[in-house]
Amino acid sequence: MKKWRSVFSWLVLCAMLLPVGPVQAANLLKTPALVQIGVIDALLAGGYDGSVPVRELPRLGDIGLGTFDALDGEMVILDGVVYQVPASGLVRRADLRVTTPFAQVAWFKPGPALALPENLGLKDLEAWMDKALGDTSLFGAVRVEGVFTALKARSVPRQSKPYRPLAVVAKEQSVFEFSQARGTLVGLRGPDYVRGLGVPGWHWHFLTQDRTRGGHVLELTLGAGTVRLASLRRLELLLPKGGLGGLDLSQDRSHELKAVESAR
Repeated sequence: MKKWRSVFSWLVLCAMLLPVGPVQAANLLKTPALVQIGVIDALLAGGYDGSVPVRELPRLGDIGLGTFDALDGEMVILDGVVYQVPASGLVRRADLRVTTPFAQVAWFKPGPALALPENLGLKDLEAWMDKALGDTSLFGAVRVEGVFTALKARSVPRQSKPYRPLAVVAKEQSVFEFSQARGTLVGLRGPDYVRGLGVPGWHWHFLTQDRTRGGHVLELTLGAGTVRLASLRRLELLLPKGGLGGLDLSQDRSHELKAVESAR
């Protein structure tokens, strides 16, 4: 950890959600956390240079999402394994030597598995998750196991400099369609107040049961499945030592994020 502190700036946000009254700092740091590398607006602006080696991610958590240096595909972290979904859609275990410009990871300590209603679309699934988790001012992490009647996912091709904004790159995405696919859905929820810093609302990535195909989820219909959920009350943000200089972070990019997350 000392090495990390010499390489990255740490920002720990314990915003408004921690217990009232005197609490020792050591106890605060035991509060379940979402660890985030990078800033979403920097990624939207074309900040694709990685800063943290992938080999470090399993030390920070066992479930998560993200991308890779030069935007080389979608990242899914499941059971402590980092998977890469390149533009081909063919999943592989990530090379631990590569780096990431943006990732979110957490130690998953959920409650018991809950049965989900059948034939849920993506928006209905998200509404169900919000209700089950409760307070939407908290971060959330979920893992859905099931059979998906239909699912549409995407990945993007590796980029070369000079990097273009993500909204432009997303127009060149590869789209994969699944039917009656058994697999795992990893979802993270960010509160509305993280706009510009993280992803407000739900962000979903998918892996088939045999871990050979997947991607960033655009649409789905869940046939039947179960879910395990966990709330997270703390955010740890890791920034590159050199900061985020050279990127235009003054704009409101919320419309770009919405377009990228749901690009068809």
